[in-house]
Amino acid sequence: MDVLSDVLNTIRLESSVFAELRLNPPWGIRSGARDDFAFHVISRGQCLLEVEGSAPLYVQAGEVVVLAPGYSHSLRDRPDSPTLELDDLVAGTLPTQAPGRHAAAHLICGCFRFRDLRPSLLASSLPNVIHARDAGGEVGAWLAQTLRLLSYESQSDRPGKSTVVNRLCDALFVYILRSHLADLPAEDASWLRGLAEARVGTALELMHEAPARQWTLAELASRVGLSRSAFAVRFRSTVGDTPIQYLTKWRLERAAAMLRDGAVVEQVAAAAGYESAAGFSKAFKRHLSVPPGAYRRADH
Repeated sequence: MDVLSDVLNTIRLESSVFAELRLNPPWGIRSGARDDFAFHVISRGQCLLEVEGSAPLYVQAGEVVVLAPGYSHSLRDRPDSPTLELDDLVAGTLPTQAPGRHAAAHLICGCFRFRDLRPSLLASSLPNVIHARDAGGEVGAWLAQTLRLLSYESQSDRPGKSTVVNRLCDALFVYILRSHLADLPAEDASWLRGLAEARVGTALELMHEAPARQWTLAELASRVGLSRSAFAVRFRSTVGDTPIQYLTKWRLERAAAMLRDGAVVEQVAAAAGYESAAGFSKAFKRHLSVPPGAYRRADH
């Protein structure tokens, strides 16, 4: 079982590019807080990224930054350069600063959106800012290649351009996650880090393969070849939750996706491993602060 793909398929990742900017100095753009993950690919030039609550970050050509929902930010070529609202540039209410292919800076701006705007298992495990770049190795090489393809397609006029660009953005998100995973400090506990730890990763695969199964700590420990106590300590120190806590969160994440697709509560409860709809409804409301029936009827 590919755990990351399982998560991405459940949350329904949607990627898109909403601006391709060609800029000459002095230049700067600013964006207010968004309800999705904004990203900026620097395909030419370099810039300074400023995010509220974080130290300034220099971004070079061939790199990409991702901003978590709820954080305003700005990009500029120098600390003292004036900024324009990105939304105004996208809407065409401001003139393009440097039309043509020979501008000093090329930026590709877009977003990664999950179908449900509430914090998900994935969204809650990501930092406010991800700075992904080619740091060598296989992950870095594929990230760099995807960025080059995205830059090429964004500047082309070939048929199907928008479809190719959006699908490349989907792939880019996965490579960004892989790059982020490779850079995770050992003390940062999350299920993403668990993917890189052999026995914890195996336990995650088992739970994703059969989320409705009544897994116990003892059975999971036995399946990965550890004692109960050693497995419990390793899993919690790596993921940040106990195995059963993680399993419960994942079951309810899948349940929310099924409800969004129109499944009835009784069917979802069984798929999530609950013996009764009442027990499932109680757990669902505790996790999402809304009953499953109301969640199913809501506009997502």
